[in-house]
Amino acid sequence: MKKFSQGLFWGALFGGLAGLLNAPRSGQETRRYLKEYLDQTTADVNDVRYKVDNLSHAIQRLSQEGLGNLKEAQDEIQYAVNQFTRETEPRIQRIQDRVQNLQNEIKENLEVN
Repeated sequence: MKKFSQGLFWGALFGGLAGLLNAPRSGQETRRYLKEYLDQTTADVNDVRYKVDNLSHAIQRLSQEGLGNLKEAQDEIQYAVNQFTRETEPRIQRIQDRVQNLQNEIKENLEVN
């Protein structure tokens, strides 16, 4: 997950810089768009990070409680993982879509220039 976050950060940073340099919009308009875009992406990344932390704490809690029934612990962990996946999948997809859109915009701007 750390590599994904780093890749997202660097991709957004370089994509934003390239967009600023090659944007067909005015500087103020581009900065506003980029700020809103980065704010939303940051919120999504922070939400995913928060959910990863919650999943980690849930797994630690389950292991520390020393549940006597291994099957019960396995079921609870599987449930927590499935719930995490369901909750974060749309946000991860939005992040990936945004990165792809940024890459496409950069490519289009480079082709125009």
